[in-house]
Parts: sequence; structure tokens; C-alpha cells
Amino acid sequence: MAEAAQDAIDLVTASLSDGAGEGARAAAGVTAAMDQMERDIENRCISLLMRQQPVARDLRTVSTALKLVTDLQRIGDQAANIAEISQLMAGDGGQRERVPAQIPDMSRQAGLMVRQAIAAYANRDETAARAVIGLDDGVDELFVQLKRELTGRIARSEDHSGRAVDLIIIGKYLERVADHAVNIARWAVFCVTGRLQ
Repeated sequence: MAEAAQDAIDLVTASLSDGAGEGARAAAGVTAAMDQMERDIENRCISLLMRQQPVARDLRTVSTALKLVTDLQRIGDQAANIAEISQLMAGDGGQRERVPAQIPDMSRQAGLMVRQAIAAYANRDETAARAVIGLDDGVDELFVQLKRELTGRIARSEDHSGRAVDLIIIGKYLERVADHAVNIARWAVFCVTGRLQ
């Protein structure tokens, strides 16, 4: 499911510059598959809780998995939202407009955070999980820069204001992806330590 979330992020980011909307359609398919994955994982976790009645570390592992799939699903939802905007932009010729550098930078950083947070959980690595939490400020700063650049575009020309607003919304979705990666990292810390951060 984590791989699917990362794929969806990569696909929608590519779709913003390819102009054809094919990456956006592919991302929509990936995120739809994630819905079924979430249900399957939740069912397995609930079955384990009911049949095995785990305690201590095992209980933390199962309860953390239940939390992680929620954040992964929300990452998929953010990617689906970006895909929808990307397809609309492709339909009105908006793809020809330059995509600010902050968007692919935010996408790369958010995708890296998701990968590292999942690895921290899988490896029970508290230090790596805490490092992911520290990366969030960089994505937030990129979003501030993006808003500044695009509001400047809007001020200079109303002709591009709709596209600029769409790009700001996409940036906000990417910023939320990074926030979900932070949540995953926090749950990874909980899985190791038993303490919520």
C-alpha cells in the first residue's frame, strides 16, 4: 500500500508537466486500488485482534498498522485530488503553463518522507522516524515559496489566476501528503516506544 501511495504521488507529479493527463488517469487507478488494500489490511488487523488477542509489542504493531493504513489512504486521496485537477488543467490547455519548481520539489520531498516513514516502521527504527518528522519544515517552506510566487502571478495578470489557484491547491495537497508522512513516522515511534508523540 505504501508503494502504491508513492507511485500515485510520482504519477500525478509527472502528469502536471506531460500535458496529456495520462499520468493523472493512472494515478486515479492506483488510488482506487488502495481503497481495497485498506479494507483488506483493516480486516486482517481486526481478525488478529479478535482471534489472537495480542498484548504489549504485538498489540502496538497491529494498532499501528491500523493507523498507518488510514494515513496511506489519505495520501492516496490527496493524489486522486491532484489527478483530478491535473486532468482539468490538461483539458483547458493549462498544462502548457510552467509548473513552479516548488511543486516537483515538494512532491519529491513528500514522497521521500513517505518512503522513509514506512521504512522506519518496518525496521522499528525510532531514530529514522524522528528524522522524517524533522523534514516537514522543508516542505512547509516550499509551500510558502509556492504561494508567494503564484500570488505574484495572480497580481500581475488575471488571465492566469485560475491556473495559479489550481497550482496552489495542488501544493496544499502535497503539503498534506508530507503531514501524513509525519503521522506515519509518529506511529512508528509509538510502535517502538509505546509512547505517543
